Amino acid sequence: MLRKIKGFTLVELLIVIAIIGILVTVALIAINPVRVIEDTRDAKYRSEMLQIKTALQLYFNELNTYPDDITDLETDYIRQLPDVADDATFDYGIDVPETDYDAGVSLNNPDDSDAATVTKCGTELAAGDFMICPD
Repeated sequence: MLRKIKGFTLVELLIVIAIIGILVTVALIAINPVRVIEDTRDAKYRSEMLQIKTALQLYFNELNTYPDDITDLETDYIRQLPDVADDATFDYGIDVPETDYDAGVSLNNPDDSDAATVTKCGTELAAGDFMICPD
């Protein structure tokens, strides 16, 4: 008598592996991990810029002027200045009477609200930047 062995054939296993591979590929394309990482970085940069804005306002409220250098904020007004990565540019400038400032960071994936911050601040920087300035 012949015994029938239960199990999957090689062809069935290859078909299942191919289907799983296709599903993983489709999921990776839909998720786009590079875009997610860039969006996360941009959110971090926006948050850091808003922390700098708060520190600048605290400095101004106490001394009635803005600092000559952004590093003057460290320790008293902000624990640690943000460490802007190599792929981002951080710009900080003060006008001559030291009653105004513009600060900005370049983003990987700017959106319409970022362009609005550049327009609001009236700066000459590119539209792909996120800007902060006094309200």
